[in-house]
Amino acid sequence: MKKFKGLKSLREKMLAIQSGDYDVEAENPKIIRCWERLNCKKNNCPAFGKLRCWSIAGTCCHGEVTGEFAKNIKDCRECVVYKESCGDDIGELIEAFNLMVKDIKYTFNERVRSDQEKAKSDRLMELSDMAAGVAHETRNPLHSIGMATSFLKKKYQDELMSEFLGIIEEEVKKLNDLTAIFLNFSNPGPLRLEPCDINIIAEAVITDFADFADQRQISIKLRHDEHLPEIVSDLSRIRACLYNLVENALEASAAGDTILVSIKNSNGTIMFAVQDHGTGISAGEQEKIFKPFYTTKTNGPGLGLAIVERSIKELGGTVKVKSTPGKGATFSVFIPVMDSLLPSG
Repeated sequence: MKKFKGLKSLREKMLAIQSGDYDVEAENPKIIRCWERLNCKKNNCPAFGKLRCWSIAGTCCHGEVTGEFAKNIKDCRECVVYKESCGDDIGELIEAFNLMVKDIKYTFNERVRSDQEKAKSDRLMELSDMAAGVAHETRNPLHSIGMATSFLKKKYQDELMSEFLGIIEEEVKKLNDLTAIFLNFSNPGPLRLEPCDINIIAEAVITDFADFADQRQISIKLRHDEHLPEIVSDLSRIRACLYNLVENALEASAAGDTILVSIKNSNGTIMFAVQDHGTGISAGEQEKIFKPFYTTKTNGPGLGLAIVERSIKELGGTVKVKSTPGKGATFSVFIPVMDSLLPSG
């Protein structure tokens, strides 16, 4: 009767999967906890305090298991914990079903993530082409306007004409700078990998902003890792990313505020973060700030953070933001140590 009840429950869970519910789990009243059964005190084990140790990666009993969860449970089937949790053929069928569901859910989520990344990449490509077209179409007219303005300034020396021509020159410069941003967004160029010291890069960026920060009465502090290794990366891209993040932090800060730039090495990954104490970023804005042409500023095209995210992704890293409105924001960049990419000889 118990076996029939177990099979009936299993059938109901299978029907739920067919309906698209991947969060189902077949009940197993015989399941036991590994740390209790083996009297294990390794509370740093990923399986400690959890059920089904055979479906968890990196457990202490059989060494490191790669993947989001255990893919191969051959050794686990010989373990007393697994055998007693299954109990009989029905119990083993239940646990095999639960592992199958976990695998299906993982594969489905990976497919969704891959589709989303592809859609985002396609959209980014379209926007890049559009930005390149706008930049190329405006570059020649701007050059002509600039040449004509210089000619008129030399020909007419009166004060009013010089004032108006000076305004035109200033606006042309702004448009040229905007064109350069569009071109950088549409065609960042190939990666140029070389040994990089993130500490030195950060010191140089902070020095660039020193006078501006002093004028705004804002302090920029650097907390670096003295044992930070050199990494192989694109120095100019890392510098541009850090420059952009510090510039944004300065714009979000007020007189008397402190901006903290921190750097550390953790498990083969270099992390540098820029923290401010400005107005912060709402949850809704955090979902949009890395999108091209989205901006909360009164000026600028809204490409800075989009360029940062793309550059870091091309370096194999990630960018994350953490913020509470009214309490500032922290942008963290994680870059893997890629010494294997350094050309030999």
